[in-house]
Amino acid sequence: MPFCTTCGKEVTPGKKFCEYCGTPLEQSAAASTMPATSPAVSAAPASPPVVPVKPGARSGKTTVVAGIIVVLVIIAGIYVIGLPMVSGSPGKGSTPQQVTPFPTQIPTVQPTTYLPITTLSPVVTSIPSGSETYEEKYTQTYKEVLSINRPFAGGQKELFTQDLTTPPLYIKFNITPTIEVGEKIDEVGHTVSTSYISPYSWFKVMIYDAGNGALIEEQGFNKGFSVTTRQEFMVRSPGAYRVEMSGNDVIAEVHILTG
Repeated sequence: MPFCTTCGKEVTPGKKFCEYCGTPLEQSAAASTMPATSPAVSAAPASPPVVPVKPGARSGKTTVVAGIIVVLVIIAGIYVIGLPMVSGSPGKGSTPQQVTPFPTQIPTVQPTTYLPITTLSPVVTSIPSGSETYEEKYTQTYKEVLSINRPFAGGQKELFTQDLTTPPLYIKFNITPTIEVGEKIDEVGHTVSTSYISPYSWFKVMIYDAGNGALIEEQGFNKGFSVTTRQEFMVRSPGAYRVEMSGNDVIAEVHILTG
């Protein structure tokens, strides 16, 4: 009966492994059948028992390892393929877009410009003949036969006669009346200074027929006439005329012209 060299127990003949410790028995059996060469040779030290690997257990571990590898491959594929798709660029990693920096605009302060002060000189323009005033036209067209500029007071008179052969008899006068200065009470009861034309200032021009003394035309300032200081009028019929001018508290400038 063979014995296990490891545990020393008796094993059944023909077994390849020890039923108790699993040690292979072929080498031990072969060693037992071989004749002893020398009593001086000591037996080899016993090796540790080898645990046999069951085929079923190894196959299960291989399956588990293979499954783990497959799962890792799937995860790696999802990471490599799916991540770029989520980023918007299939098959490639997302490329960061370059942002072009815009320079910060600094407001430019414009220097204050002071315009030079230009003194405008009055421009004297000549009046063309086509735009002459009514008075200038008559002055150039008609012949002046009388011109006075004097004060009249107390109804003082001045006479002038004209034998009119080329009508009209054109008479112009400009009156400067006496101005009164006083005070009055306004609407709210305040005393204010005021000025007005003296009610005693007046002037009158009367044209008579020199033959029969009939009054032909008259114009004047104040005292029944208007208070317009500048006036003019005409007698358009030929004849002998007597012009009588009178006034009070005024200065009269009179011009008499004929055609």
